[in-house]
Amino acid sequence: MTRSDRAPRPPRLVTGSAQRARQMMVGGLVLAHAVGVGIFGVALAVAGGSAAISVALGFAAVVIFFSIGQAIEVVACELDPVQGLGLALASYAVRVVGIGAGMWFLLGHPAVKPSIEPGWLMLAVTGTVVAWVGGVVLVASRQRVPIYDIEYVAPAERLPK
Repeated sequence: MTRSDRAPRPPRLVTGSAQRARQMMVGGLVLAHAVGVGIFGVALAVAGGSAAISVALGFAAVVIFFSIGQAIEVVACELDPVQGLGLALASYAVRVVGIGAGMWFLLGHPAVKPSIEPGWLMLAVTGTVVAWVGGVVLVASRQRVPIYDIEYVAPAERLPK
């Protein structure tokens, strides 16, 4: 059976909440990358390779953590509210443990530990988190959420009779 023989797929409907979650993810990614790459460039220019490695590690951990979480939120928006909340909370627990264990392993590894500069690592993590959250908030503040709209009442209907 070739592709042309199959029945066409129905278009996938994406809810407004999933679309808004996806837009917020893009906002977080864009601003986090802008700040993270900027910190990386400053670290490389000012302090050299060890600082750049530290920044790259912190930046990657934050972007991976938030990207997975935001992608799961997009999926959770399409589920029943109880299932979506359960999925979001379970993914948060797995991400916290996973990122924590990964950082613990890497920062304790004898080949990596001498190359890490804690100040630059902390700057990268903090800057990237603030940028991600800022990007999400910036996009969310410009989104129209229909549920919060006030229903229009025509002027004639407002007048007492």
